[in-house]
Amino acid sequence: MKPTKKPLHLVFGLIFSLPLLAACNSGNLKEAELTNNQQETEELLQSTGLKVSSVEDAALKAEKAIQEGKLDLAQLYYIKAYDLEPNNIEVLQKMADLYSALKKYELVEVSLNLILKQQPNDVKIMEQYGLLQLKQGKYLEAEKKLILIVAKQPSWSAYNGLGIIANLQSDPQKAENFFKQADRLLPNSPELLNNIGFSLYCANKLTEAASYYDKALQINPEFKKAQYNYALLQARSSNYEQAYSAFTSVSSEAEANNNIGYIAMMNGDYLEANHYLQEAIKTAPHYYKKANDNLMRLELLETNQVDKSSL
Repeated sequence: MKPTKKPLHLVFGLIFSLPLLAACNSGNLKEAELTNNQQETEELLQSTGLKVSSVEDAALKAEKAIQEGKLDLAQLYYIKAYDLEPNNIEVLQKMADLYSALKKYELVEVSLNLILKQQPNDVKIMEQYGLLQLKQGKYLEAEKKLILIVAKQPSWSAYNGLGIIANLQSDPQKAENFFKQADRLLPNSPELLNNIGFSLYCANKLTEAASYYDKALQINPEFKKAQYNYALLQARSSNYEQAYSAFTSVSSEAEANNNIGYIAMMNGDYLEANHYLQEAIKTAPHYYKKANDNLMRLELLETNQVDKSSL
């Protein structure tokens, strides 16, 4: 007799991982070592034959460098602009945007802190900071900021951030509520529809989840996140052939087989699990260890030596 199916955790073992960015204490731009010193920055600028006459000149040249894809040079221009006028909020905001694009999140944090010192009640900057902390894995700090934001000025991106945090806290009902509030402010967003679907999936509301994935894919048929989540849902529903077809549209055959094998194992469908895990091993040698580890877990489950929840 098969064991009763239970909702899978938000993050499947051996399938997904969520890397967290290192935290960073911030004081000011110099403490964050944007450059060794003003003289070095000046020498670097002069070595390229370029000069800066004012903050406006530096900012214009930074924008031109960004348009040309010369982001390192743009950073130097913005550093020079900051040296000339440290309290220029427009320059600090542009620096934050550039560092965000470069994924230099500790420097984004420094720039936003400098703006908030001058404008502590700036809702837009507070929201940007809260979403930044979410990216950094500082979930409690991000949650506090985003709750304050939606209380002052409802924002779809803040609600979306709160929904993501709720999912990470294994509270899919709370996540669903936040995502739906975001959806009311920004309707027909494939990203939000997918997020609602995933929170429903985590709550084991599979039929409702499927409807939201369908809506997301109707709007954007190439949306890979929704395609992948739809594949997970099909596997969770024991529709393994449909899951395989969906998975292979966004991932390799080996990954598809391994994922389906793992989920089938968690479903208690041991014959199907064995089949797909064996196929993963045959399909790609580098999947041998991962799929073989799952096969070992499957053997233990079949002999009732371990409880499924411990895997």
